[in-house]
Amino acid sequence: MLLQDAGSFRDISGHVFTDGTTVLRTVNACYQEQWEALEASGFLQRMEKEGLLVRHTERPPLPGSWKTLEVERIPFISYPYEWSFSQLKQAALLTLQLQKRALEEGFILKDATAYNVQFVGSRPVFIDLLSFEKHDGKSAWQAYGQFCRHFVAPLALIAKTDWRCGLLSRQWIDGVPLDLACRLLPWHARLSPGLYLHLYLHAGMQKKYEDGRKAAAKVRSATMGRRQLLDLADSLERCVAGLSAPEQNTEWGEYYTDTNYTPAGAEEKSRIVERVAAEHGGELAVDLGANTGVFSRMLCGHFKTVLAPDMDPRAVEKHAVSLAASGNAAILPLVLDLSSPSPDSGWACRERRSFMARCDADMVTALALCHHLVMGAGIPLPHVASFMASLVRPGGIVLFEFVPREDSQVQRLLAARDDIFASYTLERCLESFAEAGMREEASFSIRDSVRTLHCFRKESR
Repeated sequence: MLLQDAGSFRDISGHVFTDGTTVLRTVNACYQEQWEALEASGFLQRMEKEGLLVRHTERPPLPGSWKTLEVERIPFISYPYEWSFSQLKQAALLTLQLQKRALEEGFILKDATAYNVQFVGSRPVFIDLLSFEKHDGKSAWQAYGQFCRHFVAPLALIAKTDWRCGLLSRQWIDGVPLDLACRLLPWHARLSPGLYLHLYLHAGMQKKYEDGRKAAAKVRSATMGRRQLLDLADSLERCVAGLSAPEQNTEWGEYYTDTNYTPAGAEEKSRIVERVAAEHGGELAVDLGANTGVFSRMLCGHFKTVLAPDMDPRAVEKHAVSLAASGNAAILPLVLDLSSPSPDSGWACRERRSFMARCDADMVTALALCHHLVMGAGIPLPHVASFMASLVRPGGIVLFEFVPREDSQVQRLLAARDDIFASYTLERCLESFAEAGMREEASFSIRDSVRTLHCFRKESR
């Protein structure tokens, strides 16, 4: 059944509809003049050909629309608060690139939200075809404030303050308030000309004109020709490009230098993962706790898309940078704390969907993860199993590594706290998956290790 996307209701120009496979975008009559100008210019077609803009073809109009387009389906919709620093930076630079290209052809971006960008593997693509409009040659860029909230503020906070500041975008889905960003940034951040202009002075102007009537009068009186707008885009581009990921260490940023597998054990585990993936290949795999993607790369030979979520932003950043350098189009790294995954949010808690609601995987891997969820985050095994089951489609596979309490890494976790985990046993683990509707199909031992791998299939309804 074709349904309107719950996050597509704010723009009066048109809306997005999907049946889970096909994605349609309506164009309403109020946008007709703008669309005809864009089509006549050939601008959209050129941007699509260069891979900057999502592809589209015209379809018979849906009832109530002036025109309907079928648009390229993005394999997995992700959100800015799930991106690494470099992914957010890529999205910002793509937005500015399109703003500059549009200005050169007499158009302008009417909005600059980070949600207009999605990732196909390591490649960012702009998805909102209706974000462009004709520029009258004199109006200021109304989306300037939105760009600074969605991109400049969170990028500056991550670069200058802490990796975890990227999660602020989850609280403020229309971007981090500039006055808050200025308060959180260290004093020396204002020594950056770009940040001083686009954050500090910008926040000061917002404060001065916080009265809506004064602000409206100021906006109406401001004029900016094409050259000035291009200069503004260039200034923002220099500011964003000059920001770098922090050197700050994180807990799991160097995970693969601190494991207890022997070389033979690590090799055997890799062979098992590769074999199970080959037997159950499909559209979507999810490598939970992927870190820098060692096992994600094994999965991408058997699945069209591989999600690689991890709670450690530095590990995800390393992974994203390496994938961008190689041009990998299959793996999407994400910053995601499995003990508190992205929830439903936005208007009526329906505008942005939870990670679980977006995930309908053919295969999920949870390798060397269960002891961290149970003993580190305090999640009981039955809850872990039901969460895993919620991520896969009926008939889908979960490859789960059980790490028993005699394992040295478990002993390390228990050394720092009371052992209240009497129910943490392999028997209870298998029972928990069975209760969650997951049938064990195979189990594997790992050479030189007390750990075991278990392959569960979700029973069809």
